[in-house]
Amino acid sequence: MRNIYLLFLLFTLIISCKNESFLEIGEETPTPQANYNFGNSTQKNFQGIVLDTNGLPVSGATVTIGTGTVTTNNKGVFTFKNASVKENFAHIKVTKPGYVNASRVLVPTNGLNNVNIMMIPATATANVTTGSVSTVSLSNGTKVKFDGSFKDANGNPYSGNVSVTVFHLAPSDKYLNELMPGSFLATNSAGSPRVMETFGMLHVQLTGSSGQNLQIANGHTAEITVPVDASQTSSSPATIPLWSFNENTGIWQEEGSATKIGNAYVGTVSHFSWWNCDAQFEQATMKVTVKNSTGQVLPNIRVTLKRMSQSYETYGVTDNVGTVSGIVPAGETLILKVYDACNSVIYTANVGPFPSGVITTLPDIIVNPSSSISYTIQGSLKTCANANVTDGYVQLKPVGTTNYFQYMSVPVDANGNFTLTTYSCTANPQFIFEGFDTVNFQSTNQMTFTATSNNFNIGNIIACNAVSEFISYKIDNQPVTSILGSINGEWTGLTSTSPNTPAKQLRIGSMSPAGPFFYYTQKNMLGVAASFTSDYMFEVSGGAITPSNGNLVIDISSFGAVGDYIDFTVNGTFTNSSGNHTFTATGHVKRDL
Repeated sequence: MRNIYLLFLLFTLIISCKNESFLEIGEETPTPQANYNFGNSTQKNFQGIVLDTNGLPVSGATVTIGTGTVTTNNKGVFTFKNASVKENFAHIKVTKPGYVNASRVLVPTNGLNNVNIMMIPATATANVTTGSVSTVSLSNGTKVKFDGSFKDANGNPYSGNVSVTVFHLAPSDKYLNELMPGSFLATNSAGSPRVMETFGMLHVQLTGSSGQNLQIANGHTAEITVPVDASQTSSSPATIPLWSFNENTGIWQEEGSATKIGNAYVGTVSHFSWWNCDAQFEQATMKVTVKNSTGQVLPNIRVTLKRMSQSYETYGVTDNVGTVSGIVPAGETLILKVYDACNSVIYTANVGPFPSGVITTLPDIIVNPSSSISYTIQGSLKTCANANVTDGYVQLKPVGTTNYFQYMSVPVDANGNFTLTTYSCTANPQFIFEGFDTVNFQSTNQMTFTATSNNFNIGNIIACNAVSEFISYKIDNQPVTSILGSINGEWTGLTSTSPNTPAKQLRIGSMSPAGPFFYYTQKNMLGVAASFTSDYMFEVSGGAITPSNGNLVIDISSFGAVGDYIDFTVNGTFTNSSGNHTFTATGHVKRDL
């Protein structure tokens, strides 16, 4: 199933549907690292999708940037707007019970940064017993040898059965950059910034009989064996540095080395998370924009890089303004290729060498993807009374696609007109379309049509069906903002080591593809209808509203079971940098979790 997902992989060339989870967030502040230039604080936008290793959406995952947190919707999608990150560093973390913690580190662009992550199920590989030497193996030759000594999270000796989850990630895996944590950004033993080329990664998770996290006991080690890809046999060095991933900083740290024995690297480690066998290089930053011959920027275009001696390509995808940006090896010539939507190479060139520690912007790359795969869809959205929809949006995706990144949406103009441009690698493709009238709370429902030409007009489409979920809010005397369609409504437990994190929170989040957004979280929910004047947080177009700057009454009039509805109203005032404001909101949202 994984082969049918065209996922946008990320390299140390790090880059950067329907969006329903949304939050403006606090600043990401990585732990200081020697000689890194993360740049100044800046605000960037992010959207992403979280899938499992079978390519299925992971819903209800907690996604964090800095102090901000959202959850993925039922399509695995999340969105952050105006996230305060560093110019050259953004760290996205994803957690969900039953999965290995995931993350992505990237150099954000000025456009909408796409973040694509695969989560690995925490499925036990084998069980071992304390007090005895044991080896856990995978069929490809991966091995972990324990001496039998373990400790719990408090450092106390642990005795009993240990569940061991082992996952090997090969450099040739087509989803390497979705599955691996962070990026290839690293700090070596001398404290110098490095970018790496991997020769194999290993994740090990240890769990006690009561579900508690375990580690190797103090003063003890484990031996790991990581097989080398056949394509890298001739280029793999006899000794290679070992690197462990720091989940807090998002950066790999050099810790020891491994020796090549046969066709595998063998080394000893004193703790477990992710381990990586990597060659290291000085790092540089590269940026480039991809356009066509008319000067139009090209989003969602795959750009690959590889070292001359590297046996595989790693790559990223241009953002909505056609730009790709990231950390790359310094001091050597790299091979750059550009692919179209049908995986055909449309540009290739040698680039570099790039000076260490310097940001280099390449001249724009000019390509002309085949026009036969580009489809422009036009039409007009009408109300149930056959008038122009003046406030609404439309969504489009190819029939049968399992690529969530082909899911597109745009707002209609003041006359209800819309234009979308998408791609298909087959002639006369079928598309699924849905339009929303946000004034009258009506939709077209999903409809299917066939594009018989590259410029196809579907004519007038009537939005005449009641929407099952909605959120409407108003700030001062501004027009009412309405969000229609599927919206996340969750009453969820949180896994956290912080004593200030409540066991349960109500989260209601939505961001329509056309832009309106609403995110509400209520701490210390008991799972019943109630009124609140504290422990809340809103993010809307007027900014963040919390008890410290708001005087709001939130009335949850009904709180249904999963599949039923949550109804709420909000009334009151808040203060921000522009002064005092009134705020009202009404929501009718289906509970998903």
